Amino acid sequence: MAVASFKTNPYGLHELLKKCEGGDLQLPDFQRSWVWDEDRIRSLISSVSRGFPIGALMTLETGGGVDFKPRPIEGAPAHTLTTRPEALLLDGQQRMTSLYQVSLRGKVVETITSKKKRVKRLFYIDIAKALDPAVERDEAIVSVGEDRLLAEDFGRKIVLDLTTRENEFERLMYPVSMVFNWDEWQKQFIEHFMKDGEFPKKWDVLRQFKENVLDNFIYY
Repeated sequence: MAVASFKTNPYGLHELLKKCEGGDLQLPDFQRSWVWDEDRIRSLISSVSRGFPIGALMTLETGGGVDFKPRPIEGAPAHTLTTRPEALLLDGQQRMTSLYQVSLRGKVVETITSKKKRVKRLFYIDIAKALDPAVERDEAIVSVGEDRLLAEDFGRKIVLDLTTRENEFERLMYPVSMVFNWDEWQKQFIEHFMKDGEFPKKWDVLRQFKENVLDNFIYY
C-alpha cells in the first residue's frame, strides 16, 4: 500500500506566528524577498477578522534528505539568524510575513501602494464599521502612516489622529498590532472611559467586537 509522503498539521495562527518570531519556522534561502501591497494586506486582515480561509501553507521539516539553507521571515528578531528552524515555509511566504508584521512585530510595516510607491503603514480595525453589517469588512480595515495620521487634501487636512492610545479609544480604532494582546488594550480602554462614566455605554460595543471580530484572530 502506498504511503503518503506528506501530512497535514492544523496549527493555530498565533502559534504559527510565534514560530516565525522565534525562528522555528523560516524560509528556504532560494525564495526571493517579496513585499505585498497595502490593499492585499488589508484584504488579508479582513479575511482573518471574519474567520474566512486564507489558503493552506506548505512546510518542509528540516534535517531530512533535502536540506535548504534557511533565512528568517522578514522582520523577525535578530536572534533568528542563528536559530536552526524546525521547518521551512515553502508556500505561504507572503501571507505569513504580512500577518507576522502587522500583528506581532509591533513596528511599522513596509509595503507598497497600488501605484508601486514604497510606504510605511500601521493597520487598524474601525470597530463601529466592523460591527455594521451594511459595511464591507474591507472598509473597516484602515491604514495610516508611521506618524499615525490620516490626511486629505495633499496632507493639509488631518481626518484621523491616532497618535495616542486615548485617540484610539475615542475613535474606536483597534490596532491590528494588538490582536493578540486584547487584555492590555481592554484594560486601558476601560480605565479611559471609567473616568467620565462613559464605560457602560461602550461596554456592549466592546463585547460585540471581541466576540464577533477579535476572536477570529485568537482562535483562527
